[in-house]
Amino acid sequence: MVEINWRSDYNREFACPRCGEIGMRLGGSHFGKQRFLCPKCHKTSGESQQLSSIGTKIKSYWSTDYNREFACPDCGEIGMRFAGNTTAGKKIFLCPKCHSRTYESVPIRLRHLNYKDYWDTDYKVGEFACPNPNCDARNVYQHGYSIKTGRKRMFCCQTCGSTAFESVDLNLRNLRHYGQQGLENLPIQPFDYNSNKWDLRAILALIDARDTQTVNFASISCDWFRELVKGYIYHLCKLDTSAGTIVKRVSHLRMFSRYLASRDIRGMKEVKRNLVINFLVAERQQGVSATAINGRCATLRDFFWTGNSQGWFQVEQDIIRAEDLSKTRRGNPDPIPDSVREQIENHLHKLPEPIARMWFIAFFTAMRPSELAFLKKDCLVQEVGHWKIVWWRKKGKNQHEVPVSRTIAKVVQEQQEYIEQLWGQDWEYLFCHYQGFKASQNQLKIKIQPIKEVILTGTNPLTLGIRHLIATENIRDENGKLAKFSNKLIRPTRLTKLFEQGHDLAVVSAWAGHKNPEITATYYTYVSCQQIEKEAGHIQKALFNAEGQQLNYESLPKYRISQVRSGIDGERQKQ
Repeated sequence: MVEINWRSDYNREFACPRCGEIGMRLGGSHFGKQRFLCPKCHKTSGESQQLSSIGTKIKSYWSTDYNREFACPDCGEIGMRFAGNTTAGKKIFLCPKCHSRTYESVPIRLRHLNYKDYWDTDYKVGEFACPNPNCDARNVYQHGYSIKTGRKRMFCCQTCGSTAFESVDLNLRNLRHYGQQGLENLPIQPFDYNSNKWDLRAILALIDARDTQTVNFASISCDWFRELVKGYIYHLCKLDTSAGTIVKRVSHLRMFSRYLASRDIRGMKEVKRNLVINFLVAERQQGVSATAINGRCATLRDFFWTGNSQGWFQVEQDIIRAEDLSKTRRGNPDPIPDSVREQIENHLHKLPEPIARMWFIAFFTAMRPSELAFLKKDCLVQEVGHWKIVWWRKKGKNQHEVPVSRTIAKVVQEQQEYIEQLWGQDWEYLFCHYQGFKASQNQLKIKIQPIKEVILTGTNPLTLGIRHLIATENIRDENGKLAKFSNKLIRPTRLTKLFEQGHDLAVVSAWAGHKNPEITATYYTYVSCQQIEKEAGHIQKALFNAEGQQLNYESLPKYRISQVRSGIDGERQKQ
């Protein structure tokens, strides 16, 4: 250790760390360390000081050190002068030119930062190119914004009418728009029972591109319950259950698992009937519909029954009863009104021909939307001079055929030629998906681009085309409101029309492919007021008296309510 004799060796070489004055003299000692005194500001300093990175502050002496070096952030003038302190102790600087005030520092909070693009002032036409590969023009203008996409800015090409957003959120469904392969072309993941994510294409034999192809068990609460759910779903896969049913069952059991976790249930021995009833009551209190409640009940009942029969666990046999189901009313569907249907058919020529052909084939055959999407290109068959359309029904797991007229057969042949010209033998279906539906308020402008994909559910081209047609042609219903359309209404509309035309219910049921005519009568036929009045007239014509003479309603005797009541009272007194 080197020892310093301050009295003999120090010659006032140190400068004051506060005012900068050179010539600090000795000022005694403190805890064995030499102290120094400034002759100018009379401040003392130690011979050494431990600096800590935590809590250390570097102090600025603005009155002595600042020489007007700062420039004004507003006008750029150099020479801002010191103008006092704020109540928080921060220095204020004043610009001598624009007289604006600036503080020495400003606190920045990250949660208040907002990186905003000023499209109205910064964007210039010509910077963006049209997203349509067949256009690529740099004539893109701003076109407002969309609330559905989080108020994202929209851009429209004035050359071809294509629109695009400032950014796109990628997901598995829209990858087909920006990549070379669709969702159905993604590689199949090998099946691993221990994994929490299953690729249903590796398990199920019948699954198509419109189905949800994966199930995720990671969001199911309670590890013990997750293992039971995986065993139950694997059991359904071995029974060749549809992918849609499997996804619904997993969703219902996920809701039940969250309730089990909230009640700290640790095994099936603690699952009793009162627990299930409380779960259903909690779901109703949260506003879940009666149909969804019944779906949860059906799933839980099948899950408990399967677990008991397979020996996975033992619960009460009547843990879910018939009275636990909510009362729902499934009445006749509301088909497309005749006036709306006639207006749509009168304007079908304004739609692209492939979309119009979808309407003709779907309406005549009463196909489901999924059946139309997977209708094979060789569906048209001719037998002994008669034509018929044959297709596979996924719901019924069988083939169904419907006789068609020569007009519909010609429509099918035209669509076959259209698909053949597009892709030849590389595409096996009669229809394909389309992109590029654009419509203005005054004129229908549909420039679609066919893509080699099956018709999707959410962006069904037939639905989009008819809705654009309704909006641009101002098609309204009997109440004067703008008509509504969904491709799911085509099937009940066609079957109801067949029933109104006088066809027997058994014929209508056979046309629909129902095994039970009661299903057709309950869910697919609608009896209108005009039909009731017509049948009432037939009933009245069938009234005859004892002599076989026809009776009119006006010739029947009229009784007052008081006379009827007096007659009834007289009969009671006799008894």
